[in-house]
Amino acid sequence: MSEHAVIFLENGLALLTKLTTSSGVSEMVCKKLLANLIRKKPSEAWVPEIPLKRCLTAIDLTSLGVGTTVGTGLYVAIGELARSVAGPSVVLSLLLASSAAFLCALSFAEYGSRFPDAGSSYLYTYATLGEISAFIVGWNVALEFLITGASLARTCRRFIDSASNGQVFLFLSKHFSKYWIIPGEEPFPDLLAAALVLAVMAILCLGARTSTNFHNLVTIINLGFILFIIVFGFFFVDLNHWKNNFMPYGVSGVLEGAAGAFFAFSGFDIVAEAAEEAVDPEKNLPKSFFITIILSTLAYISVASVLTLMVPYYELDKYAPLAEAFGRKTFSGAMYIIVSGGICATVSALLCAVYSTSRIVYSMSVDGLLFRWFSKVHSTTQVPYRATLVSGIITALIALMFDVNQMVELLSIGTLVAYTKVTISVLVSRFQSGVQSVPENYEGNTGITQWLHNIFSKAKRTQKDQSSGTAYQQITDEEDSCSRPPTPRAEVTEATTFRAEVAVFFLVISLAALAVILSYSFQHVFLKGEWWAIFLLTLFSGAVIVQLFVIQLQPRNSATFPFMVPGVPYISALTIFINAVLMANLQWGTYVRFGVWMMLGFIIYLFYGYRHSTEALKPVVKEIYDVTLETPEVEQKMTKPQPP
Repeated sequence: MSEHAVIFLENGLALLTKLTTSSGVSEMVCKKLLANLIRKKPSEAWVPEIPLKRCLTAIDLTSLGVGTTVGTGLYVAIGELARSVAGPSVVLSLLLASSAAFLCALSFAEYGSRFPDAGSSYLYTYATLGEISAFIVGWNVALEFLITGASLARTCRRFIDSASNGQVFLFLSKHFSKYWIIPGEEPFPDLLAAALVLAVMAILCLGARTSTNFHNLVTIINLGFILFIIVFGFFFVDLNHWKNNFMPYGVSGVLEGAAGAFFAFSGFDIVAEAAEEAVDPEKNLPKSFFITIILSTLAYISVASVLTLMVPYYELDKYAPLAEAFGRKTFSGAMYIIVSGGICATVSALLCAVYSTSRIVYSMSVDGLLFRWFSKVHSTTQVPYRATLVSGIITALIALMFDVNQMVELLSIGTLVAYTKVTISVLVSRFQSGVQSVPENYEGNTGITQWLHNIFSKAKRTQKDQSSGTAYQQITDEEDSCSRPPTPRAEVTEATTFRAEVAVFFLVISLAALAVILSYSFQHVFLKGEWWAIFLLTLFSGAVIVQLFVIQLQPRNSATFPFMVPGVPYISALTIFINAVLMANLQWGTYVRFGVWMMLGFIIYLFYGYRHSTEALKPVVKEIYDVTLETPEVEQKMTKPQPP
């Protein structure tokens, strides 16, 4: 048995022993356990002992984001959603999904400007909601990119197979199908997909600068293919394909399509994963978030419009809808052009997926929530090579053995959970004490960062700065009653923070219930007018209003950052609600798979992460809980400094 396995079992037994002691000590342990589950990581502890090399510019970050989002979803998922889920109204599904992604990006942009030294939804949640929430987010982000990478590798193999007129499929089927017993869409192990993952893993191990240069080149080529699709495809559109039956699957089809399409926009959070390797992250992170979402939305909606106007939605091919449509409507060589674009897109996104998986595993291992063996950084390339190797190998095994098409919706739910946690973190952070401001430095800021600042801030000329120019300041409480409480100068205390957190908790529950009602009882409310459905809708709508009112009454801290989400708590509530609607429209089997994945994660956290967390290993210098014990010797023993 390995050393890690022995430590894993010993810590689990030790924890179970604690939980089965006498009633008085058990009560203390339970309190301590709950406190440890929500222990937070201070921002000053975010920079690791061996920092990664800062070499990624705003263009590099945007390239990472666009390269991840504009991947297999553009060449395959759009056609599948249009064919079997939403029809031509898939453009509305994409618009709804991109709106949800944009609202989530607001929260990421705020945290990117607040914590520029290190990023990811995992760290953002760790700083605000605590350890167990951070582990859930990190675990789901790892799942997101593992499945994304495997799906991209298999899709790339199919594009290569199309370019070879099916010779790859015939070769693998002929030589390996008779030895293959795992059921799936293909009767053979996908060796080429696994090899693609391992090749990308090798490129990443060469260093961030080398892999980024390769990625930028592939992304530029991919954007050229996308322009070809949009411009050339509009010469072959037929508006009758939309006029005859734009929404064949109704409103439910649009919502289900949006839930399925959300994973296509989920890659923008890779920008946060790269924060530790970014140049001027406080400026470049927010800028890259929004440029990624805008470019991805334009690409997806444009290509979806061209595709559904060229060919009736019910005639779209299942595996290569774009290539088949262009081959049928234009000229025979067009299919090979589209296939080449698909190969570039999937390779680019695959590199981003393996990169993101390795970085989230690295971050969690540095914090002790996963095995610290993963945190080793190469002295020459400054790459977390162990995390990269393990991430690549696991992704390759998934691509080799499993039918990832059945796991695509698992991407959406894992991503939505992570993004919703970040949104909740932003909302809660407004009411926490001890939050420090980040000075606004707009020297050299141009483009979208300055544009966003002009939208959400006002220029005021003060007496101090009249001679030097205009000073940009955050909107004050009096100027923006929507984003500040009626009594902004009230002191933030533990009691007010607790009230705000409780109100946020019930707000999330009410919004989730409201989303389920609207998703599953839409016709009962608006078409049939059944009393029970109207009652539930009224009940939870009222609960949402009450909780928003309670939250608005709580005093807020005065911390400001270069970029802040406007309209809190209302924008945050809208983001949570849209995400909940998307999650409510996923298949039930997705929740079963999600539950299995989460159970595995909780086992790892319980038996390893809880005890080896960096925050757990910090010495306690004072007594945390006031516990009255009858035996003086026991009381003296329990008040000694000891780790959580």
